[in-house]
Amino acid sequence: MGAHGDYWFSKATAVIPLALIIILLFTASAGGGKHIVGGSIWSIPPSVHFYNNWSTSQTFFPGDVLYFDFESEMYNVHQVLSDEYSHCESTLSPVNAYEEGPALVTLPETGEYMFLCPMLNYCSQGMKMMIWVRLPAASTPPVRVLP
Repeated sequence: MGAHGDYWFSKATAVIPLALIIILLFTASAGGGKHIVGGSIWSIPPSVHFYNNWSTSQTFFPGDVLYFDFESEMYNVHQVLSDEYSHCESTLSPVNAYEEGPALVTLPETGEYMFLCPMLNYCSQGMKMMIWVRLPAASTPPVRVLP
């Protein structure tokens, strides 16, 4: 493979990751139902309201997937009930525990979901989030104009 082959290989390795990013962005914006929690990684945020501010800027429907991107050695995610969420505690048996990152969490039905990181004092530093999953708005049938 001469110089031309090496040139093609270097172009292909640059284009393929870019194409994957574009595909992921397109499917997310086209209502793919995938949400990267916080817009990037699940870690100690810049403010205690960061994740709740992010979640209120999103619309969640049944079947959507939350993508928690975190390092397993440093963080994890627990789905908890209201009392645990309010007190930044996770019982010994949370609703769901995601110890390995990244974690994909499917939202199966409408309702309120609460997540936090129970490690150290990370929850009180803002690693907690409440979301509402709602039904999609009913689509209205097209108006038919008679001649």
